[in-house]
Amino acid sequence: MSQNIKYFFFLIGGILVSQCINPVDKEINEKPHILTFEETEELDFNIPYILDLQKGNKHLVVYGCLHSFNPDDSMFLDIENRFTGLSPDFSLNEGGEWQIFNTKDETIRKSGEQGFLRFLSIKNGIPVETFEPQPQEEYQYILSKYPKCDVLLMYFCRQAAQLQNQQEITDFKEYMLTYISYLKSKGFPIGEPQKEYDDIIYDYEKLFREEFNWREFNPENVWPVYNNTILNRINRDITLFRDEYIVDLIENKLEEYNKIFVLMGANHVVNQQPVLEYLFLGTD
Repeated sequence: MSQNIKYFFFLIGGILVSQCINPVDKEINEKPHILTFEETEELDFNIPYILDLQKGNKHLVVYGCLHSFNPDDSMFLDIENRFTGLSPDFSLNEGGEWQIFNTKDETIRKSGEQGFLRFLSIKNGIPVETFEPQPQEEYQYILSKYPKCDVLLMYFCRQAAQLQNQQEITDFKEYMLTYISYLKSKGFPIGEPQKEYDDIIYDYEKLFREEFNWREFNPENVWPVYNNTILNRINRDITLFRDEYIVDLIENKLEEYNKIFVLMGANHVVNQQPVLEYLFLGTD
């Protein structure tokens, strides 16, 4: 399935992907950088977008996916087959410590593909961690660049957009009050969740001049690609911050483990590809 990065972003092995960007910069010893959305917004790439990198006894598979909560999605069988084929000794997932449940299907319905990776890892006795930076570090970084009300609105809308295809959600407000409480517990400087919820809805309707409907609002106004609202710009900056953290973490984990499986949204893989390939191809 060919997709353009402009039409992706909602939130391998045996294939070394290079249809979008060169594996490493022309100067092999010049360390490349993480790509920005301005550099990648016109690139075409396939989903899943997979990096399969090997050097000596080190083997890294990074599986770039579409986010899905549908157990019938063929992607889940592909993830499982590639995970089994690698037989990793460590895995990394996106988005925190997703809850796992008794069965594969229930885990996918409630925790998506990231929960499924944790399900596979724990089932096979393989250590698994989230690759996300500490929330306080992310908050400190982004709040130094943007007003708190805009940052909070971005987090709220990004979370809501990720729920639009999740049929398990029956009480959106209750879910988001819990999410706001989570942000507060992790150090985001906010007050009582109910008041914050009301203020967020007010700020959304003031910004977009429309009534907020979580099932119908346009997620293109919050994802890093697509549009250029204040929410898009905040999310772009956060994504770059996360990408830089992730590649440093992968490099450190490769010193400790030999075979690592990573699952993340495909756009992250495109952004990180030059630096990850450099880890394997750029130096002896």
